[in-house]
This record gives sequence, C-alpha cells and structure tokens, in this order.
Amino acid sequence: MSDPADEAGWRRLDKRMLLIHPLQSLIQALPALLAIFVARIGAEDSDRWELLALPVVVAFGVLRWMTTRYRVSDEQIELRRGLLNKQTRTARLDKVRTVDLTAQLHHRALGLAKVEISTGSAGKDRLVLDSLGVEEGRHLRAELLHRAQPVDPALDALPAPTGPAVDLEAPAPQPATEAAAADEELVRLDPTWVRFAPFTMTGIGTAAAIFGFVSQGLGRVYEQGDLYESGADWVRELAWWVDVLGVILIVSLLAVGAYVLSFWGFRLRRNHTGSLHTRRGLLTSREVGIDHTRVRGVEVGEQLGLRLAGGRRLKAVSTGLQGEAGGGSDWLAPPAPVGVVEAVATAITGDAEAVSAALLPHGPAARRRRLTRALLLPSVLVTVLTAGWLLRDWPGWPLWFALPLLVGSWFLGRDRYRGLGHLVTARHLVSRSGSFDRRRAVLARPGVIGWTVRQSFFQRRVGVVTLIATTAAGRQHYDLVDLTPDRAYELIDEVTPELPRQFS
Repeated sequence: MSDPADEAGWRRLDKRMLLIHPLQSLIQALPALLAIFVARIGAEDSDRWELLALPVVVAFGVLRWMTTRYRVSDEQIELRRGLLNKQTRTARLDKVRTVDLTAQLHHRALGLAKVEISTGSAGKDRLVLDSLGVEEGRHLRAELLHRAQPVDPALDALPAPTGPAVDLEAPAPQPATEAAAADEELVRLDPTWVRFAPFTMTGIGTAAAIFGFVSQGLGRVYEQGDLYESGADWVRELAWWVDVLGVILIVSLLAVGAYVLSFWGFRLRRNHTGSLHTRRGLLTSREVGIDHTRVRGVEVGEQLGLRLAGGRRLKAVSTGLQGEAGGGSDWLAPPAPVGVVEAVATAITGDAEAVSAALLPHGPAARRRRLTRALLLPSVLVTVLTAGWLLRDWPGWPLWFALPLLVGSWFLGRDRYRGLGHLVTARHLVSRSGSFDRRRAVLARPGVIGWTVRQSFFQRRVGVVTLIATTAAGRQHYDLVDLTPDRAYELIDEVTPELPRQFS
C-alpha cells in the first residue's frame, strides 16, 4: 500500500542515507560517550549502561530519515521534518537563487549528495536535503532552476489563431544540431594551471594552519619550549639560503595541494536557459547551479602574486551565494591565465569593454593620498633612525633596512594608484582598487539599487569622496575611492538617471 504522503507529492530522502546519518550522529555524540566511559573506569559495578546510548544514537539517525520529507509544487518547495517538534520550511520557486550539490567521500562512496537550496541574500536562508542520490539531486536542481516561464495571462485575450491546423500527435521538431541543445562549456581546468597556486595566499594560510595544529599536538607530548628550542637549533645549523628555499618549497607544495583539492576537475557550463553550473573538487565534490536572472556581474581577482605570474581568478556577483567565508560557491574560474579568465568574464557579461578596457584614473588628489599613506610610516621610521644615529649614537645598520622599505613603499603607493579607476559602459559599472588584493568589479547597471557618498576628515582636506554603489548581490557594496565630488554625482546620474529624478 502506498504512502498517502507520497500520493500528495511528498518525497523522502534516499534510503542509502541510513548508512550515513546514524554514523554522523554517533560521531557527534562520541565525545560525550568517551567522557562517560572514562569517568566510569574503576567503578564498582561492571554494567556498562552507557553503551545503551549507542542504539539510541543510531535510532535518532533512522528517525531523521523517517520524519524528513519534501515536495515541489507549482509555486514553492516545502521541507518538513521532526516528530515531536515538527518544522515546515517553505520557499517560493521564484526566490531560489542557487542549488548547491556537495558530496564528501562517504557521500561519493554511496552515490549520494547533500543538496543546499539558497533562497535568501548572501546564502543565509537555505533548505538542506542530506542526502539525495546524485542524479536525483541534479534533477531537482534542473527542476528548480530551469523552470518554464509562466504564460502571460494577457495571451488568453488574443483572438483564436488562424492558418492550417497543426497535428498535435506529430513529433516535435528537433533542433538543427545536437550542439544547439547541449550545455555550453565555458571553461575546463587545465592541469598546468596549478603553476599559479604558489602565487596565491592559500599556501601561506595552509602552512600557518598546519604549523599551529602540529605544534599544538606535539606540545601535549613534549614541552613546547624544548620543542621550539630544538627546532630553532636545527634551523640555525643550515645556511640562510637553504632556510629560505625550504620555506618557499614547503609553502608552494601546500598551495599546490590546496589548489588540487579545491579545483580538480573544475568545469563551468551554461545551459540553454542561461543558468551557470560549476563542478569541482578532488575528495569533496561540489556542484553549484546559479540562476542567470540572479547574476549581477563578475569580480576579477588581480592579486599581486597572480599579476606577477600572468594570472587572474573570477567570481560571480550574484544574490544568494556563499562567498569565501561560506564555502566559495561563487567561483567561476580558478586562478588561471589572464586570457582564459577574461574570455569567461566576457562570455558571462557580454561586455568585453567592461572586462578588459582601460579605466579612468581618479586624478592628482587620489594619487597624492595613495603616496602619502604609503610613505608616512616609513618616512617617520627613517627620520627617527637617522636622528638617533646622528645625535644619540644609535647603530646605523637599521637604516640599511629602513631605506629599502621607504623605496618599496613609494612603489606600493604608485601601484595602488595605477590600480585605482572606474568605467561606465552601456551595461555595466566597473570599479577597481587595491594593490596586494586588487579586484575589478563589473556590476550590471540595473543591479545598482542605491548610492552612498562618504567623506572622511582627511578626504575633506583634499576635496575627494568615496562613492559606494549598493546592490543586493555579492559584497552588497562596491566602493569608488577618492573621486572628486563633481565626478561622483556625475556617475550617479550616468548609471542610474532615474534615482536623482525621484527627489527632484
């Protein structure tokens, strides 16, 4: 006899999750179980009653499958779970931004995936289905993102069609070519792109995390002071250039490893409706579907290391996505050659000028502020060291380090000004700033929903402002730094001419 809930359109999670969720529940409860076990060591009674918690934990995992159901109607998706404390979450289909399929090793071994449906700004409101079969998850993604557009009710008032009758039983005409109906592949990972990994901050961050984890673990066995002292003695015995090469080699290997784990098998495709789909990951596979109506532009990463190596990276400016802090579902291209990234950005935005054209500079005042802020602290340091050397008999060797720092700061200020600029095209507003972490944001003009003009105390001294474009997508605000006030208000009128008219 069929389940009445199933007859009403309700669906269950995959039965294979019964092999996963009880294990996950047991792992989550393992610290508490171990604490109870250790606390009862040496107890007089030999009954290990805490072991009774094991079947209870497993039962909770089974109960999760029995009480979790979902269904997709014409207007919304519903998720219902819980036995005593029942919860029902709903989301309108027209509010679905992205559908994210994540498969860790235990999921992949069973052919399952965790499906996360994003319906809110910045991915805060998410419906999670853990676990569905991979094909079922992909079908659900297509069902949510590739919906047919509703028919305009005004069409019902049109007169009856004329002309020869059409045989409705005849097969539908096929597309001229199979390629016309197939997904368009915009980019596929080239294994040689791992050469860009050492020029990102990933290797340094991974090395710091591993060092902290290992030192903390070893510190539980050995005295940390003895451990660090013995390590320092071993490093001092090596030549300085060996130490430098060793650090560079370790950081580079860690960066390459992180790159492979994150982006192996990366593919970006666009289907016939315009929706974007990415797939990546070596151990944990991740698939993300982005509704094209939610994309408001792209962001080209031009970090210093990547610029020196001739590379870039690309992310989406879209509503309902998790960014770097939330898992990186906004990646559209991994660190790759400039030509590849710009070609993908142009294909998505349809605006080659916005992606690669030269930007308008912000003027002499902005250049002076970049140089002043870069040179202020190094100049003070050089002045103090020089005065101490001449008047107080301080050693002069620190100046050998301070003077190159001063020169490097001057080049940094020049580079920051060269990276500062903006551009307005027929379809996009482009802004760029930064040096070490330079980013070029290409924002669709209809995506700008508001403006903020901000002026700090020091900006007032030189007559510049910061113009902030507000949007519901991506970082939700994009700054155009150190513009003249006249140019800032010209941009507001040029990009969104309808907004100033509402207040005139």
